[in-house]
Amino acid sequence: MIKMYPFRNAVTVSHMLLEPYAQKARVLVDMTSGNGHDTAFLARLMPDDAVLYAFDIQACAVEKTKARLREEGLDGKDVRCRCGSHDVLLEEVQPDVDVIVFNLGYLPSGDHSIHTNCEITLKAVKIGLNKIAKNGIIMIAAYPGTEAGDREEKALHSFLQTIPQKDFHVSSWQPVNEVHCPPLLYIVQKRGKRHYEEIPLHQD
Repeated sequence: MIKMYPFRNAVTVSHMLLEPYAQKARVLVDMTSGNGHDTAFLARLMPDDAVLYAFDIQACAVEKTKARLREEGLDGKDVRCRCGSHDVLLEEVQPDVDVIVFNLGYLPSGDHSIHTNCEITLKAVKIGLNKIAKNGIIMIAAYPGTEAGDREEKALHSFLQTIPQKDFHVSSWQPVNEVHCPPLLYIVQKRGKRHYEEIPLHQD
């Protein structure tokens, strides 16, 4: 039976697009595990011999993720939860990652003053570009509804525009009739090999 996903927001659309990739992935990374929703989604779909890394800067989020995996009977999967900055933790992951997921912003049930940082996000995305396997997918949900989120989304958009088309497909999705600032989804798929040290993190 085919699962029908609503075109409700950036996260539901990302899940719809990720499903066939997660089902065949060997290495997956949830860069911002939060309450564990994306981590559990990926864990349910991934093959039994795959490994999923789940990162969050907040220890409470890591514990929430572990609890959700237990509650959903997914604690038998190879999910490696880590607490720390996702740019540092991604450096430790083996190359040829099949799926990387970012859900930016703050932990909805936590301290809203703690949120993803623009410069660290760009650094982590850059590392991801070098880690992702051929035909691998990077999904980024960005939230321009706050001052920090708007700054982060604008910087991310500027950075992604600099990526050569011959190396990556880069696209975006966003609702057009919402009255508030809806999240945006960026989709990046690797085509060929290239090293990205020459692309600056700061865009004028």
